Amino acid sequence: MIAISQGRDLRAITFDLWGTLIIDTAEGSRWSREERIRGIDKILKGAGISTGPEAINRAYIIQGERLERLWITHMDVGVREQIELLLDILQDGLRARISESLIDGLVEAYTTPILSAMPVPIDGALELLVSLASRGLRLAVICNTGRTPGKILRIILQRLGIAPYLSAQTFSDELCLRKPHPEIFMRTLAALAVEPPEALHVGDTLATDYKGAQAIGMCAIHFDRLHSAKSTPGERDTIFSLPDLLRITNAM
Repeated sequence: MIAISQGRDLRAITFDLWGTLIIDTAEGSRWSREERIRGIDKILKGAGISTGPEAINRAYIIQGERLERLWITHMDVGVREQIELLLDILQDGLRARISESLIDGLVEAYTTPILSAMPVPIDGALELLVSLASRGLRLAVICNTGRTPGKILRIILQRLGIAPYLSAQTFSDELCLRKPHPEIFMRTLAALAVEPPEALHVGDTLATDYKGAQAIGMCAIHFDRLHSAKSTPGERDTIFSLPDLLRITNAM
């Protein structure tokens, strides 16, 4: 059973975002990707740069592979740098020939489609946050972003009704650090004004969430939403649905 350090009370809970509090729909994810490609192609064509959606899609895939190689080092870049990478994959030196205002338009085309194909809350997420907040616990999200930056995720969390219950929102593209880097956890706890032994982190990924939080002295729970075969009773602190977290925290 999970336990807060002796002499400490549970004062805060931090959550992973994707796969823990919210999730994309398959249709929404597919539409957002297609809309990104269409939007980038339209802007480039308007600037007299004709590459075509197929070339942009190929560059998008290569860009994703390069970002993955960066992300496994626990580092991150902002969305503007992602666009610059995409352009230079598309054509050597293309970024140097494009104005800052055009980059602004490409960033918008790249980041905003998800607002028209919104992710949805995981079952029980809103009810859980309401209950925990009513107990006076400080709540936060610590999110490794992908192609959707923190700026857009804040809008999504507001629209989904989640944001009012969060005292802090930490996004990797803004810190240029990704979980399990200890600094992304420590900065969030500093924003909550709590020490690691007073906080619990909940996430669906063992390496980044469960082990990352434990490494800095936080309590941690693995949210095994998909009932992974790797989850063995007694091996680690695991929940299979968000309402399970209420049972655990009520006993702490």
